[in-house]
Amino acid sequence: MSTTRLVVLGAVKQFQPVHGYFLRRELMTWHVDEWAHIQPGSIYNALRALEVDGYVAESGTETEGKRPARTTYRITPSGEVELQRMLRENLWNVAAFDTQAIMTVASFMFVLSRQEVIAGLEHRLIKSDAIITQNGFDVQDTLRSETTPKYVREIFDLSTARLTAEKEWLIALLERLRAGEYTFAGETPEPADDPAGPTEPASARAAGTTNAKSPTAAKADATAAKARGKGTPRAAAKPSAAR
Repeated sequence: MSTTRLVVLGAVKQFQPVHGYFLRRELMTWHVDEWAHIQPGSIYNALRALEVDGYVAESGTETEGKRPARTTYRITPSGEVELQRMLRENLWNVAAFDTQAIMTVASFMFVLSRQEVIAGLEHRLIKSDAIITQNGFDVQDTLRSETTPKYVREIFDLSTARLTAEKEWLIALLERLRAGEYTFAGETPEPADDPAGPTEPASARAAGTTNAKSPTAAKADATAAKARGKGTPRAAAKPSAAR
């Protein structure tokens, strides 16, 4: 299974409708070139291959400034099935020496249900323990061997150290998922904390420089001011008695 294929298809699902340039720019911020060995040019190639296979389809075009229009894509129903198949394969199978599979699970687990992700991660804990035990026997075989260099044991020790660290992460992640963190397939995303937030420019929100109020808040202020104007005038303060 191609990790590039899974990552690009998952990103289309997450950001659709989306064009290739956005995918390239966004995925590079995920450092996919480092952990998945995906180069920028291969993102475009994977997108075209996914279209040929019927897993993504053209959705329209998008223009930005004076730049040429860019074709946007959406995932197709068959693409949804393929994405779930690839992600499940990575979720339920543990590689002793490779981290790509679990990194893709961390990136696109929202595609599956919370129940399945929790079950799959619990399975990974059990499978990791089994591989760690197996690594111990491999180390013993290496030390007994008359031909294998003794330092080869470090390969298995490194695998054990990696899986042990992954187990710590899995335990912490499982606790958060059981507590309701993130949104998964079949769940309704929680509303934004500040419904008026999107009415402000993103740059202003980031810099904290905007003083503009939402239309609802402005109308409420105007009504209150009008009501104060019609109210009974306050009595003038009396001068305090001379001492």
